[in-house]
Amino acid sequence: MTSAPTNRARTRGSRTAEIVAVSRARHLLRHRRPYVLEDPFAIHFVGNRWRKVIGSRVLDALFSKVLVRKLMPITTQHLTRARFAEECLEEAVRRGVRQYVILGSGFDSFAFRRPDLGVTVFEVDLAATIDLKRERLAAAGMTPPETLRFVPIDFEKDDLRTRLVDSGLDPAEPSFFNWMGVSYYLTESAILYNLDRMAEIGGPGAEIVLDYLLAAECVPHEDRALFDAMMAFVGRRGEAMISRFDPAEAGTVLNPRGLWDVVRNESPAEHRRRYLGERNDVPPLAPITWTLHLRKKASGGPLENS
Repeated sequence: MTSAPTNRARTRGSRTAEIVAVSRARHLLRHRRPYVLEDPFAIHFVGNRWRKVIGSRVLDALFSKVLVRKLMPITTQHLTRARFAEECLEEAVRRGVRQYVILGSGFDSFAFRRPDLGVTVFEVDLAATIDLKRERLAAAGMTPPETLRFVPIDFEKDDLRTRLVDSGLDPAEPSFFNWMGVSYYLTESAILYNLDRMAEIGGPGAEIVLDYLLAAECVPHEDRALFDAMMAFVGRRGEAMISRFDPAEAGTVLNPRGLWDVVRNESPAEHRRRYLGERNDVPPLAPITWTLHLRKKASGGPLENS
């Protein structure tokens, strides 16, 4: 696979994953009900510096209305994409899915929030990020449930099948893969390689939800400043976004072997209508990523020569 730029998250844990936890924690502190996503555990995964910022109305206002005002729409994206993924998962569970794989899990709290769904949760991420999460769980006195499996992986280097099966995933049973917030940090070859692995090990009726970054030429003119600011923001933190796609082509480009059916390919505008409506207490949704929902074709079995 094509080599990717050095990503500091490999050695220090993901700082962008922490910002997602900040977005979730801040949502409960600063916005009104009904919440887009209610995550009471997120506050335990943010560092002391962030906890001081979002815990203080003065510091929070300085941060959100002055320092990174233009980037605040991205924090809403963190909420809507998780809401979408979990709604799709609920539908899959009703069809009998019992294996939930969160790829690039960061500081996700699903295993603590939704034991009612009765699924085994595989949290897959860089070893450094998993280690940091374990540290913060211990500091908060939180014991991982028995249904949670931590699976360290480097998507650019490691084999997803081997890591998941070794962690207890049954490739004969259907799995639901949540790959939100990851694809843009990978090379296109790594994205396609791992999509093939998911088709191989996902079992009959496997599903994936992932979001992808818009190709630069597809970004509306009025949103270009936000797009450029976001790219610079993550780049300065050593986690560059390197893969982008045209929504008109994504269902084909990301499915070159025809292993998946496209269930949904949704725009930010659709998520804005569904999850935000007319509310004005949260920042407007960033219009820079689309969301793809795939389901494995009935004829899709183990891949040959893979």
